[in-house]
Amino acid sequence: MKKIDKRILNIVEKIEKIIIIVLLFSLLLVVAYTAIVFLGLLFNGIFSSIENSFDADNNIITHLHKVFGGFLSVLIGIELLHTIKMYLKEDVVHVEIVLLVALIGVSRHVIDLDIAHLKPMTLFGISSLIIVLAGGYYLIKKGMRQSK
Repeated sequence: MKKIDKRILNIVEKIEKIIIIVLLFSLLLVVAYTAIVFLGLLFNGIFSSIENSFDADNNIITHLHKVFGGFLSVLIGIELLHTIKMYLKEDVVHVEIVLLVALIGVSRHVIDLDIAHLKPMTLFGISSLIIVLAGGYYLIKKGMRQSK
């Protein structure tokens, strides 16, 4: 390679690292904000549920639905942070982490779905997606254990 080509590649790699670091800290801020808002809504919901626990209109399932959705949102953010961190350390994207983030994301989406109004083929497609992601994650983890 020419000397100029190597310098250009070095510049591109440095800019790429800077962009990844900026993305990492931006995502960190978003995850921290999401966690704070989630905890605030969680405790506010708990206290209001205690106050309104004897109301006929109070639906604990709806509250739990929101809690689990918020929890999974924070978990997705943390897994994305882990992915970027591993990319900075090893310069490789770990497929098992990407599959795990996808599995958590689909699971969060399933929690938000109104299953009563979905077509059967949509449910079949979502369940197939979950099975394929879980199977892929399992196979990758199994292959990693065997290679060690």
